[in-house]
Amino acid sequence: MNYMTPPKLFTPGPVDIFDETRAALGGPVPHMSDPRWLALYAETVEMLHTIMQTRNDIIVMTAPGSGAIETGLASLFVSGEEVVVVRNGMFAERIVQILTNYGCPVISVEGVWGEAIDAAAVSAALDAHPNAAGVAVVANETGTGVRNPVCDLAQLAHRRDLPIFVDAVSGMGGYDLPVDRWGLDVLATSSNKALEMAPGLGILSVSERAWAIIEAKEESARRGWYYNLATWKASRSRAAFPFPSTPPTLLIAGLHASLKRILEVETLTGHWARYAYAQGTVRRRLRELGFEMLAADAVASPTVTTVYKRREMESIDELRDYLLHAHNMMIATGGGPLTGQIARISHMGLAGTGEYVQALIDGVAAFVYRG
Repeated sequence: MNYMTPPKLFTPGPVDIFDETRAALGGPVPHMSDPRWLALYAETVEMLHTIMQTRNDIIVMTAPGSGAIETGLASLFVSGEEVVVVRNGMFAERIVQILTNYGCPVISVEGVWGEAIDAAAVSAALDAHPNAAGVAVVANETGTGVRNPVCDLAQLAHRRDLPIFVDAVSGMGGYDLPVDRWGLDVLATSSNKALEMAPGLGILSVSERAWAIIEAKEESARRGWYYNLATWKASRSRAAFPFPSTPPTLLIAGLHASLKRILEVETLTGHWARYAYAQGTVRRRLRELGFEMLAADAVASPTVTTVYKRREMESIDELRDYLLHAHNMMIATGGGPLTGQIARISHMGLAGTGEYVQALIDGVAAFVYRG
């Protein structure tokens, strides 16, 4: 690939980032003990509080989103505890794999890939398993472009005095996902989705209820060291170095620049509105070009659109390959039972701008009408 002319990214991570963020990433590497960088870090965390709509503790770690997910699950649950898991997409399967590897039996609530889970089915699973230790769900299933009813599931968990774990890797920042108002105990996200930064940062929000559960299970847990929220909490008491190990100072500087642009240039509601515009435009125009959507409008993700191949196509790979080679654009395709059937088109980062949206529509139209 010629990196002198990189493709436009319409993939649901990584995403093309804005100039302010790129400039910050191109700066000198800050030292973790520099008071100026520590002030920048504190401001970054405060901006995360605003975007996540929470006063919970926030952890920023060197990890992909999957690392943050594993940290949250491994800290909240211990081997032998049953966990109710919503299973309606490929990233739900990752939650299942992590819990299984930590020795936690999974109580599956199966859903159709491309549809939001029925909260009544989760309620029934909780009733049938009164010893369950909690609920885990993907808020915004990147593999299917579907939003699950996280608020309803949190209420179901809390009525039974259980915690809820939320994978919000492709959701947080992309739409209204209020951590405190909905009572989301542990939420994991990532830098390289709707927060519009490069990959490398895993981010977690941890409630007081979650901390109490984590501390109560400390003696029976086998959590390791780095992917262990107890390790991170212990380090927070050191004001001069509130990290268990060397933090990714330059990546955090990049995140600071991105969050500052979101909050001060766009505003948070403006950021959500840009994604909603991109999602609505792409869905409408692709329908006009003969494509059908996988997710219904009522539950469709604002950050990633999933679209079926047209009837005459053997595989959606035809569109993916055409856009890359003819228009220098990258989209993603589906996995699991949707392999070869759907495209996944991101609205995050620059993909949510008018320029990118129009370029995508033009490219897809050229594919449809090519000779």
